[in-house]
Amino acid sequence: MAAPTLAEKQQQILAHEETLARQLALAVLEKPTPPIWMILIPIFFIFFAWKLKQYSRGLEDFSHHYLISRRRALEAAITAEETGKKVDLNALLEAAQAVPEEAKPLYRDWLSLLTEHYRSLLAAHGASHAALVRACYRDKTSYLLCCTSLARAELAFSKALVPEMQGNTDDLRDVIDRMEKALAQLHRQESEQIFG
Repeated sequence: MAAPTLAEKQQQILAHEETLARQLALAVLEKPTPPIWMILIPIFFIFFAWKLKQYSRGLEDFSHHYLISRRRALEAAITAEETGKKVDLNALLEAAQAVPEEAKPLYRDWLSLLTEHYRSLLAAHGASHAALVRACYRDKTSYLLCCTSLARAELAFSKALVPEMQGNTDDLRDVIDRMEKALAQLHRQESEQIFG
């Protein structure tokens, strides 16, 4: 069997990131549950159905936004692998025009780690995302250390954005905390599946 191409590895990595985004969205966003009496009164059940649709749209929006920087970083890593040059972090920063100036150094740090991770996976040999991770990181501890470094860098960046965001600061921090805990749990589960 031929070794996977860069495009195939890119699809494996992207599929993994999409799955992770969906799992994270499910862990962070609260699904509405109707009181039993609501089911008995059609007009209220219609309201619940609307809330459920909002929740579904929220899952999609969360996943979409979660993946924007990751898609860009993966594209930059692919370009770097194809050309043999370093990742152009300045171009990635320019593409993120909405990032406040104060948060750009933290965003750059996170993108640097993320593109390095992607390049490592792209350089590894394996027919699946799990095989790429095993080839690249060799053991559960090394992989979890990478995941932890990525999560810390992203968390620092996310926290730097809180003052610039609209909404209740405590609520925003609560969401960031839930994301941090859920992501750590998802990475532990994933590492168990990959390394046994």
